[in-house]
Amino acid sequence: MDGIVFGTCTVAGLLVTVLCTRRALGNPRVATWAIAIAFGVCTLGVLFAVPVVARAAQDATDFTNIGKLVAHVCAILWCAALQITMVDLAYRPEYVKSAMFQRAFAAVVELAIMVPLFLATNGPGVEFTTAYVDDPKVAAYLLLYLSYVMVTCGELAFMCGRTARRNWGIRPWSGAGFSLSALAAVLGLAYALTKGSYIIFHTLDSPWSLEIEELISPTLSGLAVIFLFAGLTLPMVGALRERLRRKKALVEG
Repeated sequence: MDGIVFGTCTVAGLLVTVLCTRRALGNPRVATWAIAIAFGVCTLGVLFAVPVVARAAQDATDFTNIGKLVAHVCAILWCAALQITMVDLAYRPEYVKSAMFQRAFAAVVELAIMVPLFLATNGPGVEFTTAYVDDPKVAAYLLLYLSYVMVTCGELAFMCGRTARRNWGIRPWSGAGFSLSALAAVLGLAYALTKGSYIIFHTLDSPWSLEIEELISPTLSGLAVIFLFAGLTLPMVGALRERLRRKKALVEG
């Protein structure tokens, strides 16, 4: 299941990253570059979440679980880049700089705790998945990672939803795009809650079905990525259509 979901996300990510990077060239606005960076980092992360790619990277580097580490680090950086994007789009200019610093600092602190814990836990016979949460260090690492995802997705759902409401009726493409982005954040929140609840209930000796968790979690995260790709590209499509309309009007006029 993981291979199909994350392989599809990788292909979509490559296309969207190229489009966003082309749009960012020559555009000084922070949000434009932050979107391109977010998509690039996300694409790298979902690529390493594909089991075949993760195994190939592990064989090439002789570093156990390198695919999982890269995927998780990319997820943290992706969330931070999306937060910076939405802060630039949704807040007043005088607040933007300090808000960006706060989100960047939170991501750095998360990585400063998460990566050493990963390295201290990592080793042969260890996998950072819900199937291995009998190991307290694996459970702690996953809960730390999922807590950050949950908090950032909650904020992104709020900011994307508010931006969508502001754009409906004025810029319909942007309104639709940020609505999809808000849905993507809700799906990301559901992913973190699903995976986190399994770990907590397992720790309390009341686990629910691991097979269901391993089906639901990648589906939720894959849908979140796809909806986000679509949501953050729709405003660009709308802007392109508007430029073409104006150019056509000038030619005909």
